[in-house]
Amino acid sequence: MLSLFRRGGAGQVIIGAVVFAIIIVFVLEFRAGRQATQSALSRDCAVKVMDRCVDRKEYFASFGLIVPRGVPQKKIRAMGLRRQVAEGLVERELLLSEAERLGVSISEKEIDDELATGKAHVSIPVGQVSFLSYSLGIGEDGVRELPVKSVQTEAFDYKIYERVVRNTTNRSPKEFKEMQRRELIAARVRDLVRARVRVSVKEAEAQWTRERSKAVARIVHVDKAWFAKYAVDTSDAAMEAWAKENPQQLDEAWKADKKNWTAGCLLVSEILVPVDPETPDENKVDLRKKIEDAAARLKNKEPFDLVARDLSQGSSATWGGEVGCLGEGYGVGAKELGEAAAKMKPGEVSPVLETARGFHILRLDGKLAESSIDKVGRLANARRLAVALEADALTKKFADEVIERAQKGDKLEDVVKELSRSYLLPHFAGKKDEEPKPLSADNRPRVEISAPFNEIGGPSLNTTAGENPAHDVFALDKVDAVVKKPLTTDTGLAVLQLKEKTMAKHEDFEKDRVDVLDGLRAAKARDAISRYIVELRDKAKDKILIDPRILEEGKDDESDGS
Repeated sequence: MLSLFRRGGAGQVIIGAVVFAIIIVFVLEFRAGRQATQSALSRDCAVKVMDRCVDRKEYFASFGLIVPRGVPQKKIRAMGLRRQVAEGLVERELLLSEAERLGVSISEKEIDDELATGKAHVSIPVGQVSFLSYSLGIGEDGVRELPVKSVQTEAFDYKIYERVVRNTTNRSPKEFKEMQRRELIAARVRDLVRARVRVSVKEAEAQWTRERSKAVARIVHVDKAWFAKYAVDTSDAAMEAWAKENPQQLDEAWKADKKNWTAGCLLVSEILVPVDPETPDENKVDLRKKIEDAAARLKNKEPFDLVARDLSQGSSATWGGEVGCLGEGYGVGAKELGEAAAKMKPGEVSPVLETARGFHILRLDGKLAESSIDKVGRLANARRLAVALEADALTKKFADEVIERAQKGDKLEDVVKELSRSYLLPHFAGKKDEEPKPLSADNRPRVEISAPFNEIGGPSLNTTAGENPAHDVFALDKVDAVVKKPLTTDTGLAVLQLKEKTMAKHEDFEKDRVDVLDGLRAAKARDAISRYIVELRDKAKDKILIDPRILEEGKDDESDGS
């Protein structure tokens, strides 16, 4: 370590002379008098934080330390490393400003000791420390190890040190030392923040218990789209009744949509099987079979709206394929479909039609008369509104019934299957001795057994904000107990039932106690630093500037750092 070089000599004269010579090299390189020679350095700020400026040369020096040579430009772009280096320097300057306020500093000896061991400190954005450290080979303490020791003697070698510093950062040893001074002071402020963190044994055990205890749940998935497709009655009679019960909602919807209904337009319904324009002809075979299956069912006198709800993949499928006025607003394929519809009679169903959008079957519902605009348009809007709202209501009713039956001790799988069939529209329910097709749909109500989970991770469910399925399950005391309310997911609702639960034991915690305390302390320290940085950023606000030129893709970083 460099501190050894300052101790002088009680040893042999030759060894003393060598030591003295090394000291002279460092003094000449790092002496304060050379500060003036650097005045010509560019003050073109790559990063500016309040009145603090990090010039471009220092930015690229930091980039050289953080991003190893040989990292492909593609990876640099993908990881956003130019931005990450800049954000790390922003955080460093914020911490340095705090260091001045708090009176935090570092001695020359401490800096030299770090340099002599090859420890180069860098600042990585606190939120990216773990990811970038792992990806770039930097310690989570923000240290890049530099090879500054002789292979033969395993002692610090100044010539090696100087060469490595220049090759890595394009900086002279003096410039590098000043850069490291700033990094070490910033690191010291981080250490002060970490030092405030306290973790009790009780807190650690509670956290450990949440992590180590395991539960398995039965999950009933109640998908809103399934109920919209197979359970909501969209007949004219049902929709007229719904309209009478919900006049305000319908009035608002019709007011916004009325402009899309014009006298004389062709009213159509469709069954659509979309086809990507890039799909090869040989891959269209299965898609064409789907539309031909729909055509066959229509020939067998199945209602058009029910076949559309079952097989169509268009946006209108949920409410029976009703498109309304066929015009330019339809988008791709409107011209071809319009020409086909113009040749049809009201109530007539077309053969399979192909457009750039895919395969279609049209039904001409007639030509819109001036006197019918309000009636026809409002009924169509009622259908679209009612499907969504009624599906919500049916989903909630189904989930509540599942919970009620499960609480009485009924087997969850039997309850779900029985209720699912009872909710189907008569057309989809089929005969009693037949399995209705909707009950094999991918999004049907179904029971799934979760993988084992702890209270922190929870079962694999895309619940909405504020929901905590893991906590709800662990709060259940008995096997087969059910969470009292369904949870909201991104597709509908979920009902949770406890299948099994194994709680972690205190005696096992005692075996891991030291490691648990250390791990939790480290995690809380990272969180404390993160919050500290956020507060500093909030105070600085618009006084943080990053030169967009340093973020430009494809830039030759090394030449810019020269």
